[in-house]
Amino acid sequence: MKYSETITRIGLIIMVALSMYFSMSIWLSSSRKEPNIKEENQLANTINENTATDVFLPLNLARVEAGKTWINNSENLIGSVQHELKNATFGELREVVHSNEEQTNKVSQLEQGIELLYEGSFLVSEYQSIYHLELDASAFSGDSPAYFTKVQLDFKEQKIRFVDAQRFDVYEASMKVNQERLQSLLNKDGLQYNEMTYNQGNELKQYYLAQDLKMKKYSYILAAQPVTRFRNAFFNNVDDLHTNEESQDLSYTSGKESLFADEKIGSIRFKGSLAKDDESIYGKSFDFIKRLGTNMGNLRYFDRTKDRINYRTFIEGFPVFSTDLKGQVNITIKQQAVNEPNIRIDSSIYTIQIPIPSEEDVTLESTDKLLAQLKEAGAKTEKIKSAVIGYTWQTIEEVKQVVDLTPEWYVLYGDTWYSAQDLLRKLPTMEVE
Repeated sequence: MKYSETITRIGLIIMVALSMYFSMSIWLSSSRKEPNIKEENQLANTINENTATDVFLPLNLARVEAGKTWINNSENLIGSVQHELKNATFGELREVVHSNEEQTNKVSQLEQGIELLYEGSFLVSEYQSIYHLELDASAFSGDSPAYFTKVQLDFKEQKIRFVDAQRFDVYEASMKVNQERLQSLLNKDGLQYNEMTYNQGNELKQYYLAQDLKMKKYSYILAAQPVTRFRNAFFNNVDDLHTNEESQDLSYTSGKESLFADEKIGSIRFKGSLAKDDESIYGKSFDFIKRLGTNMGNLRYFDRTKDRINYRTFIEGFPVFSTDLKGQVNITIKQQAVNEPNIRIDSSIYTIQIPIPSEEDVTLESTDKLLAQLKEAGAKTEKIKSAVIGYTWQTIEEVKQVVDLTPEWYVLYGDTWYSAQDLLRKLPTMEVE
């Protein structure tokens, strides 16, 4: 580490030392006495709530021209494109491909236009509602939901498509949009694009990074959120809570709802019940994410399974991966025998808040090189579901108030996300016959 960078880190650490001290004091003292809930409820009302347009923003934007593709993950660019779509008009949405991989590949070939990419599947009806599009998606809601992983804006055929690369479904409608305005957004000074490749033989059914990529490392000041922030966000009624004053750890209960905070690792677990309604897992979970507020960092939807949805902190447009759910919120919603949904929320009090300049770079290999390494180490092709670039949360032992964030490849292998290096170490024992 360079001398100047060391001085900068030390200076910033000193500047935030007192705020860190008071943050931890809130955490520690909250497990020793009953908080003044009325006063903290008033404080909670001043928290800036997360908005659905930010939380459910697509992860990447692909720019396609003459069959070539470049990707950008600027949140400002993606948000501007989404805003421009509000002024577009659309025809009737209809399903043009159902559960057919070959037809999906054929219909979704794009020569000129934009693709907005998600990692986890999303609902057309939710997307239309959140971004206020003049698109009638009512035929694909309720008992006949339409999912997708990317939105295509086809400039040549003037169509919008919702493509589900997991189920091999395609939904399509005619589109009238200001292409000149969109092109000006894509050509804005300062935007950097990475060249991508795609062909129907791609094993991951996604764009591949064509060249090695150099990315900066980051360091952030660590912050501890008070447990009461989670309590106020998760409980239906905080005026009638019981707290445990005997344990070192802190717990709250109210009827069927309970929250447990593990003081040693800073973990949060909430359990409760939800009223039965037709709202999707996206809407149900967002109600809790919204109330956590922006102090939890830039939380965005990342992926989901049938019953679980995962929100992660993003920096510079990339998701953060960590142990002990730091910078993450996992929400699981399951139906009980009496048709009453059960909800469990797992998170951490720790967040990243203040960036520290760094001059270190890391070079990430192209997707082809990554896959070649995994196969050589014994990875089974059918178990490699996805590969994304993310930032690894690394606590600095000698300076625990600072977190290093290092860019790495992350691979969805089976049903679990691994860093590429971690997966390469584990593969020899994981895939022993």
